[in-house]
Parts: sequence; C-alpha cells; structure tokens
Amino acid sequence: MMMSVQSRILHPIMRLFGRGVMPPACAEARAYSSEYIDGELTDAELEHRIRLHISGCPLCEAFFRTMRETIAVLHQVPAQTAPAGFTDRVRRNIRN
Repeated sequence: MMMSVQSRILHPIMRLFGRGVMPPACAEARAYSSEYIDGELTDAELEHRIRLHISGCPLCEAFFRTMRETIAVLHQVPAQTAPAGFTDRVRRNIRN
C-alpha cells in the first residue's frame, strides 16, 4: 500500500514526539532546529554541539532528516493565490 506524502512525513514525527521526556541534548537540538536547518545559527559552538549530537543520536537524526524532507516537499507545492475578498472575510471572522 502506498502511503501519502502527509503520512510519510507525519507518522515519523508523531512517533518521535510520542516517546516521553526528551534528554536535554535532544531538547536543545530541536529547539534550534529551524535555525540550524536554515543555516541561521549565529553561535558557532551551539551549531557544532547540535551537529555532533545529530550524528550520534538516531532519534534526532531521524527528526532532522524528516524536517528536511518536509521542507523539500513544501517547496514543491505550487504557490496559491487567495480568492478575492478572502483576507477581508478572515479578518471579519477573527474580530467576531
């Protein structure tokens, strides 16, 4: 049976987060996951620590791999244009 892209991405993430309390090194790596993946960390020591941690932690390696795969899939989705009046309707609904 062929899994959908959503299932292939979400199931591993759900399994990784469903394992209980996270060790501090894992928590630190994941707290900075977006900045690390985007190459936006300004603290070289932190970046080095995260890189070392990922190379030795199978769960975080899988987490970061899944994040990168998710980003790659999202970059393949064509940009959409909201229909006329959509923004105004959303704003009205938020206010109510």
